[in-house]
Amino acid sequence: MKKILSRTRGAILLAFILLCISGLFLTEKLYGESYKKVESYSCLIGLSLPEVENPSYGELMDEIHEKKQNRDINVIMKEAGGDDLQQCMDIRQLASYGVDVMVISPISSEEVREAIKELNIPVIILENSEFSDVGRVYMEYDNIEGGRALAKMILNKYPVVEEILLLTGPEENPVSVQRKEGFLQALTLEQRQKLTMLEAGENRDEAERAMKYFLISNNDIKAVAGLSAQSIYGAYLAAEKLRNFDMEFYGMDTKKSIEKLGDVDFHWINYESMAKEILDTGEALYLGKEVKERITIGGN
Repeated sequence: MKKILSRTRGAILLAFILLCISGLFLTEKLYGESYKKVESYSCLIGLSLPEVENPSYGELMDEIHEKKQNRDINVIMKEAGGDDLQQCMDIRQLASYGVDVMVISPISSEEVREAIKELNIPVIILENSEFSDVGRVYMEYDNIEGGRALAKMILNKYPVVEEILLLTGPEENPVSVQRKEGFLQALTLEQRQKLTMLEAGENRDEAERAMKYFLISNNDIKAVAGLSAQSIYGAYLAAEKLRNFDMEFYGMDTKKSIEKLGDVDFHWINYESMAKEILDTGEALYLGKEVKERITIGGN
């Protein structure tokens, strides 16, 4: 009986060894070539964003993923769903992963500020000037100048400001606030008082709903200005559905965000993507190189 059991165990052991060998062979056969093509990286960057409900953040993540290809960089991305305590957890978790540089678009909160202060690595702060003092580098689009340029573009064709509608974003969004500020700076006091403004949220669906309600009782608008590609596109969709074809649309955003809208006849202030600047600056910080403390990306 013992001999039979011993032989059985030996057969099982032999079968297991043969299975492992064949498994290794199959793995190499199926995945070996792709494995050999995987590139290593030296610099690991952590990216913490407030949320992706705002399409510009989702597009930034896509652009960073695209532009980091074939570079000696990898990026771990997290988004906090608009929750400041979640962003604190994200920041600490990214730090525990051993990232070399942290890139943060912070939610305005003292808890987030304290979490950033705990970091012992270089930090790049994105587009929230309240936090520029807690980062090694502060990076933003020139939102105020972009807002001014947008207003001037429209006023050149529509000097009667009562014919202009400005779509604004939420007050807690610093980018929207700066662009609105720049737009209003280009107007006289009298023009500001006569300008029509509509709070249109920060994504296409919210802007479309707001514009539909607005157009039900307003038909004298000739030019619509949006502070992002998604908001102006939402307004355009509402106008199309209500058969209002007498308006022109003016907006501002990155080239990639604009291209996603397809072939629409809008007027634009274009920004270069922030993604490449983030990767270039992050890598320079990792390598110990000198970098600008404040980086502003202009539009045209």
